[in-house]
Amino acid sequence: MQKILVFGGSGTIGTRICQLFDTKGWQVFIASRKQSSLPGHILFDPFDDNLNLSTLKAAGQFNAVCWAQGTNCNDSVYNVDVDKNIELYKANCLFIVKTLNILLNESILAENARLAVISSIWQNIARQDKLSYCMTKSALHGLVLSAATDLARDGYLINAVLPGALDTPMTHQNLEPEQLNKIIDATKFNRLATLDDVANMVYFLCSPENTGITGQFISADLGFSHVRIV
Repeated sequence: MQKILVFGGSGTIGTRICQLFDTKGWQVFIASRKQSSLPGHILFDPFDDNLNLSTLKAAGQFNAVCWAQGTNCNDSVYNVDVDKNIELYKANCLFIVKTLNILLNESILAENARLAVISSIWQNIARQDKLSYCMTKSALHGLVLSAATDLARDGYLINAVLPGALDTPMTHQNLEPEQLNKIIDATKFNRLATLDDVANMVYFLCSPENTGITGQFISADLGFSHVRIV
């Protein structure tokens, strides 16, 4: 049975990814820094000085790993909090570097493992009042490209999926109706991208069907990032 390890598997995107892999017959493991009653959960904080890897090692070898963790905030160059900025970098970027380093050095990945990072369309384009978020997501561009270069020697593939505004309760809660309509009207699909759009892309990139795609950044936003209705 194929195994996938999902960081942030209890979040909105991570949950849908876990559900899809489960329905496809994969054994799903969820790793997070907080205790959980979720099936297959592994308590794991890469920044803990007393980190115990026994449970993680016992669960491997992992055929796929997905990083769907992270945090967000609203700020700009006018009101940026440096400590908060560093906190976002640690959660959104350094967490991935540290966990991948552990997985590699402890030989917890299966042969030819496939890796997926959930980033955001806001790594390539910007919106107002998202300074720290855009900065940390942009950093993932360099992380994935560098990792793709170095991981090739061991046959590992790594890619990033970039969701846009997704049709979730949180999106509807955080954006005004006018903002939502602007996004919907930006393409002729007349809808927002969905969690399934993201999960399906992650599944393909992490499945055996992906035999050569690596170092790529695939937007799941119905073309919002690259099209203009004029």
